[in-house]
Formats: sequence, structure tokens, C-alpha cells
Amino acid sequence: MADAQGGVNPAATPNAAKRGRIVRRYFLIFATLVGGSLLTSILVEMGFRFRETRQNLELTHHQMAELAALQIRNYIEGVAQGVRFAAGPRRVVGGRVTEEYGSDLRDLLKNVPAIRDVIAVGLDGREQIRVSRIGSSVPNTALDHASDPYFAAARTGHTYFGPVVFPTDSFEPRIVIAVPIEPYRGEVIGVLAAEVNVRYVWDVVQEIRVGNSGYAYVVSQTGALVAHPDLFMVLQRRDLSGLPQVAALRDPKNAEPVGVYKNLNDQWVLAAHVGIPSVGWTVLVERPLTEAYAPLLTSLARTGGLLLIICVMAVGAAVLLGMRVVRPIEVLRRGAARLEAGDLDARLELKTGDEFEELAEDFNRMAVRLRESHDDLEKKVEIRTRELAQSVEELQALGEISQAVNSTLDLETVLSTIVAKAVQISDTEAGSIYVFEEPEQEFKLRASHRMSAELIAAIGKFPIRSGENAVGRAGAQRQSVQIPDLAEEPAPSPLQQAILREGSRALLVTPLLGPDRIVGALVVRRAQPGVFPQPTVDLLRTFAAQSVIAIQNARLFHELEEKSRQLELESKHKSQFLANMSHELRTPLNAILGYTELILDDIYGKTPDKMRSVLDRVQINGRHLLGLINDVLDLSKIEAGQLALSLADYSLREVVHSVFTGVETLAAEKGLAFKLEVPPDLPRGRGDERRIAQVLLNLTGNAIKFTDTGEVTIKASAHNGSFMVAVHDTGPGINVADQARIFGEFQQVDASSTRAKGGSGLGLSIARRIVELHGGKIWVASSPGAGSTFSFTLPIAVEQQAGQA
Repeated sequence: MADAQGGVNPAATPNAAKRGRIVRRYFLIFATLVGGSLLTSILVEMGFRFRETRQNLELTHHQMAELAALQIRNYIEGVAQGVRFAAGPRRVVGGRVTEEYGSDLRDLLKNVPAIRDVIAVGLDGREQIRVSRIGSSVPNTALDHASDPYFAAARTGHTYFGPVVFPTDSFEPRIVIAVPIEPYRGEVIGVLAAEVNVRYVWDVVQEIRVGNSGYAYVVSQTGALVAHPDLFMVLQRRDLSGLPQVAALRDPKNAEPVGVYKNLNDQWVLAAHVGIPSVGWTVLVERPLTEAYAPLLTSLARTGGLLLIICVMAVGAAVLLGMRVVRPIEVLRRGAARLEAGDLDARLELKTGDEFEELAEDFNRMAVRLRESHDDLEKKVEIRTRELAQSVEELQALGEISQAVNSTLDLETVLSTIVAKAVQISDTEAGSIYVFEEPEQEFKLRASHRMSAELIAAIGKFPIRSGENAVGRAGAQRQSVQIPDLAEEPAPSPLQQAILREGSRALLVTPLLGPDRIVGALVVRRAQPGVFPQPTVDLLRTFAAQSVIAIQNARLFHELEEKSRQLELESKHKSQFLANMSHELRTPLNAILGYTELILDDIYGKTPDKMRSVLDRVQINGRHLLGLINDVLDLSKIEAGQLALSLADYSLREVVHSVFTGVETLAAEKGLAFKLEVPPDLPRGRGDERRIAQVLLNLTGNAIKFTDTGEVTIKASAHNGSFMVAVHDTGPGINVADQARIFGEFQQVDASSTRAKGGSGLGLSIARRIVELHGGKIWVASSPGAGSTFSFTLPIAVEQQAGQA
């Protein structure tokens, strides 16, 4: 310390030196304690914030990818469901699709815009019906589809989803969806294949927004680009298999759904992916890292600046504290220790009137800011957690609704589930679903949630027509209608007054829209007045779409069920009529044939030759008529399930020889060579010998009947536990188009060639049924001008009639 004369006080020199050492010591101690503690605390906090932010970003991206995948899967399944419905048994007669079946396929093109072409293929792999949106609708019978992958998969009863292809006549990607045509339970008679334009997936992808510049796209199993917000990239047929995020999808060790990669623009992005197993696609959602972490980086920069300010303040405080007494330093030390321990409510109480007090106030302000920052961060985390929980709840509700629609055709159950979830997700108090009845042109209440019996009764008293009330206006305008406050309506209707008495003030009506008509309306009600937020309106549109699917599915199911009952009743009446008629005809016919034979045997005296020739013709035609009646009786028994096989041991060799002997004279009369090829070592079989002989007799008789020159050959063999019998002739042959039809009831080849030969068209149908009852199969191989070969197989040992438990 200097004295008044400008000199130095000797007594003060040691104190000054000591004070200098104290300043340096406390400066280092304070800087280490306070600065190090603050730095460590804030860095740890920043680290936790970074990790939590990244976890939230990854969860959000993955949920967006799941939502996109769900929407695309629902879209593809919707197309597949339309194809399955079109493949139903409504236009099938005798195990074959009819020409009227083409109208169903044209309706399919109208209802499903994504389908470009649809073809019905028979079990032989040949096209039977083709319907095209822009191309030819004539089936290409020369094209064999039997080796196509979709044909093999659908023929086994499964739905086939093909890979993405880019046809030469279009830049737009397509896939093939194929389903079996099953008119009878478990019997596949053909394959229905639809060529689907997957460009419509672009509409789903384009609506997905991730931040300001994030986007979603879809790739196939091979890495080909299926859908992208930039449609030009899809039309260029871009192959993204070289992208790291796409290549990682083929790596079985890559189990992480979210990762950091470089995109096509060599920009680091946060990428999430979710697969769509049914079609083998993958949905990827990408967002630039700079955008994703921009809020966090801004927060970290702000926190770093705050840390810098605090460190500067700590250094200044250390210098001042080093020149002050130890007590304020100790107070500050204890305050810093409390802050370091996480006590953000720690405050310093120093009333020194100098810099110590100011430093204490600065310290207190710093603690307040830390508390505010901590509280603000907790609020943000709470808000974000609540938003994520809401998103998860919405996804779960959509999943439950989709499951309800796909798992049951009970309209009441599905609609009750939808309206309950709609009320839950929209945070309203009550809701209802109306179905528009076209005959009455009225909206009828079909499902409700949290509505009193009085309000339901009031709704039943006031019919709602199109254009009337909020429900009718929404249907007429084909868009959502909401009333923010029913109490402020200028002239509330009686129904609105009943809703007000129920305690509801605001309501939102979402129409249920079909492709070309109004299906109904979804209504939610809220006690709090006010406008519904747009996300709620959009979400209820999704619920409305699910309701439309449920209503249409239920209606189609009931219509199909009713038609099935009618067809079953008509078939039963037909079988009863045929059986009764056959019995009524056979009884007098047997009497006629019996008396004719007695007269020919001269029981009633000598029969003149002129009468005898007439009686011979009567007897021949009567026996022919009796054969037809017996065929009708057999057919009626088969259709009624009353034809039972008499299973016993038999010799196929003897059956063949007896048939050969019985028709040998017919072949000789026509000058035909009649041959028999039967090995002597045929094993004995077990089956209905009489019915097997009936089948062989029918095939052999037809061969002789339709063959004018040449030969007829019967072949029999045994292989792999089955008999195989074939009847070959050199007759006129059968067209491919007629080969499957001739095995149906009352079906023959061209009438111009069969009318002169006779026949009822029942013989082959009965033969097919008898062979199938034995568990065998019958078929024909023929071509015009090259003769025909009718073949059938039978198990050597039939222990039980097919179709019996």
C-alpha cells in the first residue's frame, strides 16, 4: 500500500505478497470448482438432450414409415380384394366361366382404376376371357400361361403378388395380382389375373411430409424404384439398389429400422424403413440431418453461449473473491456445490453492498435461467410424448378397425367398433353412424356410442333425407360438415334440440362415400363448442373410408348368401323333379317293354311278320328311352348325394373283356377294327364293378358311335397304386373349347354332328361323377381330324367312397 507521499508502506509489503498468493490460490480453486462443475453439468445435460432428441426423431420417422406402409398395404389389399370378389362363383356354370363373366371383369375395371388388364385362364393355361382398359379384349387362346409363376401360385389356391415390372409399352410400373377361380368349395377351375398399375402408390407417397424437405419413397425387392414424390424418377425406371440404405435391406444382419445414410444428392439423411411383405416392397422415409437436428443444434448453441457467459462470470468472480474475505467465497462455493448437486432452487444471500452481492445476484439469476431451461425442456418433452402417444393411439385404432373389417362380416360389430374408436380418437363424447337407404332416400341410424335411448328414439322419429340437416348436407355436398355451436343456430330443428338436451354443443359429420354413390355418414358430438381441428377432420375421413368398406362387404356377403340359398333351393327342386319324373316314366315304360316282349314271344298267339317288325322298332326305341331315363335317375341321385357305391373286390381284366364282348357286334356292324390291350397280370381291385363297367361301356359306345372308319382300342394298365383305362378312336375329334364342356350335364359337341348319332348328353357327366366317387379322374385328349382318347384313373383299392367322412 502506498502512503500519502507516494512511497511504499513496508508493513504492507508482506501482506500484499500473501494476499497475492491467496488471490491466485482461490482463483484456481474457484475456477476449477465452479467452471468445471458447470461445464460438466451442462455437457452431460446436452448429451442427454441429444440422445433423447435422436430417439424421438428415430421413433417419429419409423412411425411415419409404418403409416405409409399401412396405407400402401391397404391400397394393394383393396385391389386384391376386388380381384378376389370378381373371381367369385357368380358366373360359373358346369365348372367353367361363362361369357357373362366378362361383365363382372368389366365392372372390376370400373371399380378399381388401377387395374389395366384382367384375364381369366383355364386349368389348361389358355386364356378364356380377357378384358382390357385400353388394349384388346379378345383372349389370346394360343398363349400358354401354364408356366407363368402367377398361374402356378394361384392354381394352388393362393393369392399371388408379382414383382414390379416396367412394360415396353409404358413407363409406369406394374404388378400382377392373381387369385384362383373357385366356384365350388375347394375346387379351382381357373385363375383370374389382373395387371395393376402401381403408379397410384405415388399418390400415397406424395402426401407424406416429413418436416420441410423430408420425403418417402418405395422400392421393390431388387431395389427398383416403385414410387417417389418426383414421378419423373419413377418413369426413368431408376434402380436404387446401389444406395447404402437400400443395399442394407438385403443384409440379414441389418436389423436396425432407422439409420444415417447418404441419399441420391450425396446428402446425409436420417432414413427409416418398413417392409410390405405381401408384395415384397419397402417404404423408406428420409429427412436431411441438418433439418432434423436443426432445433437441437440451435438449442445447443444457445446453451454453449450461456456456458461461455457463465464461465466468464466465474473467472471474474474468482478474481474478486480472491481479493475479498473468505466468507463470501465460502458462501459462493456452497451455492455452486448445491447447484452442482442438481438443486436448481439454490440461491445466495449476500448483503455486502459490493461486487460480492452483485455476483451473488448474478449467480441467482443463472440458477433461475437454468431452472427455466430445465422446466421448458420438461414441458417440451411432455408435449412431444403426448403427441407421440396420440399418434400411436391413432395407429392402433386404425389397426383395430382394419382387423375388425377383415375378420368379420357382421355389419353391426364393425360399425360399432368404428364409431367407438372415432369418438375415442377425436376426443369427443358421443358418435353415430348412419347408412343411406337408396329406396327410401333416407339416412338410417345403424350404430351409436354413448348415446341415450331418448336421443336414439328422437332420431328415429325425424327421418333425415339428402340435403336436410347436417347429415343430409354432408351427403349431398360429399364433404365434411361441422356445426361449431348448436345453441347459436338461428332455427334449430327438433332433432338439434334433442341433441342439445343430451349435452352436446358441437358436431362434425363426415360422409361415407362410395365410388359413385352415398353410403352413409359418420357423426361425432362434443360438449365443448368450437371448430374441430383439421387433423381430427382428416382422421375421421380415414374412419369413414373404413366404414364404407365394412358396409359394402356386408351387403355383398348378404347378397351372395341369398343368391346361394336360391340356387341351392332351385337345384334341389330340379333334382326332385327329375327323380319323380323318371320314376313315373320308367314304370309304364317297363310294362310296355314287357308286353312287347311277350307278344314277340308269341305268348298271345302267332304274331304276324308285319306287326313283328313294328314291335321290334317299339322295343328298340323303348329300351333307348329307358336308358335315357336311367341316366336321369343316376344324375338326380348323384346331385342329391344318394348314389352309394357297392364296394367289393373285382377284376378289371374281366370288366374290360365283358364290355368288349358286349359292344363287339356294334363295331363289326360298322366295319371298325376293335382292339383290346390288357396285360394278363393286372392286380385285383376294390370298387363298384357295375359302375366301373358302366363308365367303360359309355366311353366305348361313344367311340363306336362317332367313329365311321378306322378302329377303336381299349387299353388298361396299373401303375403306382392306380388303374388307368383309355379308349382311343379314329373319329372326327373334339375342339379344345368343347373338351371341358362335354363332361357337364346335358352337354354335347356341335349339335349338327351329334343329332344324327343320338344321345342325351348325360353319359359323360355320369361317368365323371362315378370316377370322382371312386377318387379318380377322367379327361380327354383330342384334336379335330385326329381322333379322341378318353382316359380315366381309379385307385386300385377304394376303401371308402369319396366325400364320406
